Amino acid sequence: MTRIYLMLIFSLLCSTGCTSGRLRQRTISQGSTLPELQYQQVLDNLALFAAQPGSLPWHVNLREGTTQVTDSLSGGAAMDLGPPVEWFPQLIGSRTAVAQWGMSPVIDATELRLLRIAYRRAHGAPDMPSPRFLEDLGHELKDQFASNVDLANESELFYEYQGHAHRDSRELDAHILTTNDAVVCANPKAAVVERSPLAVNVCRKLEMIQSALAEIQPGWFHVGSRRDVPKEACYVGKSGDCYVWVCPDGVDHLTEFTLTVLDLASLIKETQTLISPGSVKFSPGDRGG
Repeated sequence: MTRIYLMLIFSLLCSTGCTSGRLRQRTISQGSTLPELQYQQVLDNLALFAAQPGSLPWHVNLREGTTQVTDSLSGGAAMDLGPPVEWFPQLIGSRTAVAQWGMSPVIDATELRLLRIAYRRAHGAPDMPSPRFLEDLGHELKDQFASNVDLANESELFYEYQGHAHRDSRELDAHILTTNDAVVCANPKAAVVERSPLAVNVCRKLEMIQSALAEIQPGWFHVGSRRDVPKEACYVGKSGDCYVWVCPDGVDHLTEFTLTVLDLASLIKETQTLISPGSVKFSPGDRGG
């Protein structure tokens, strides 16, 4: 009987070390799937637009990965009353492994329009956001900036200076563009018009979005049927009978395009305002990004 207990204790000790090692392996293995998942949804969308250029793209933001390994071990003994009395030790073990990613689908119309432009440009279309769309986007982006100390101080100094430089509120309003104005980022009609600090940040973000879209170039992936996919293809996506693949010389372009898609897909976030003096008063919601 003592030998049975010793066997159980030894098995439990070994199981503890084995579990931690397996958990480490599973965590690394799950983490390495993230780039593959990002590439795959981009390639599948490229195949979708190759088959139907007017399609609506899809995208899910991956977040909150979980890896869990649970080992259980139980032991006992069966007894034959004989005679003679005999003991039959029993050891039962099991392992449960769980690996998952939380997913948040992109459902914001603005983000979907930007993604549509990105995928169409990757196929060679000249699409770019219209001025009206950019102004509407600017009004959405104003709620995405953190109300931090730097911005608050800059805004206070800006309005203090502008208040002294103009005679009354009407003149002040006529010479300042804010994010509440209908047109924020179009070129001001008069040279004396200035943008508020928040408006400047919004316009800078819009310029970055336009620049990222303008840099998207076609020609780095291939389109065809399943039998056209070569053995040297590194990544393959499909939509129906249409296949898209990337060879080794196009992987760098795929990576850059995927990063652009990730930026566009996490552009508009649900926000919460946190009352925390002296710190950033902004936190993203649970839509990813």
